[in-house]
Amino acid sequence: MNTRAFSRVFKNTVIVDLEYRFNYFMIVLSSLITLAMEWAIFSHVFATRTEVGGLEASSAFAFILYGMLLRTVQTQWGPVFASIEEIREGAFRRYILQPIFHPSYFLAQALGNKITPFLGAALICVVYKTSLFSSPESFLSLAELPYTLLAFALSTLLLWGVCLFIVYASFFLDESSFLVVSLNIAASLLSGSQLPLSWYPQGVQDALMWTPLPIWGDWPLRAALGMLSEGEKLRYLGLWSFWALVVGAATVIAYKRGLKRYESFGG
Repeated sequence: MNTRAFSRVFKNTVIVDLEYRFNYFMIVLSSLITLAMEWAIFSHVFATRTEVGGLEASSAFAFILYGMLLRTVQTQWGPVFASIEEIREGAFRRYILQPIFHPSYFLAQALGNKITPFLGAALICVVYKTSLFSSPESFLSLAELPYTLLAFALSTLLLWGVCLFIVYASFFLDESSFLVVSLNIAASLLSGSQLPLSWYPQGVQDALMWTPLPIWGDWPLRAALGMLSEGEKLRYLGLWSFWALVVGAATVIAYKRGLKRYESFGG
């Protein structure tokens, strides 16, 4: 990987992203609306109970904040749609003719796009942590910090890996944009980042554990709240390793075969 090229793409993406201030205003506004709606739901759930599905009432608001931060950082629209459009229009050939490794280019774009939303979400968490309304047991402890950061980073990397696979699926599909839309919706609703998975029917929970969805929400959020046992921590690392191999292999195959197909059609 060319470190200088990676840093340049990352820096340019941040600069360009900051130009769209109205977009960020709308993102902040929608995030606040989502926050208010989730808090209304959780307030109703905990109106007469102090614990539901392993989640304490004192940790409810922290769960909502972590979930919002996670979804803000993980969701990818711009880089995926831009890469799909490049494949459609033939502009993707620059990654063949020039010494540009597209996977690292995509990752640099993804990171650059998420710097400002991440800082905004993190600021909200810091304000909450230092406010008079938070209780010490409801927020991330220093003991859980290393594993939580690891879970946060690995879960996000896996989701972006699936997004990259969808990009390369465009070599074979006329329309693959719907896949990333479906992926982001599923990651929000069925990963446990909006509602704890323990609140879902047992059959739904069992079915979801055969998918990577809990890795993107349930894993980092429960780690942050100190709700994972040592056995669950190891199990999630094993589950992530399995899906990382599957997604990695599928992406490499799609990329290599896609480039051959692309060149044969004169892309």
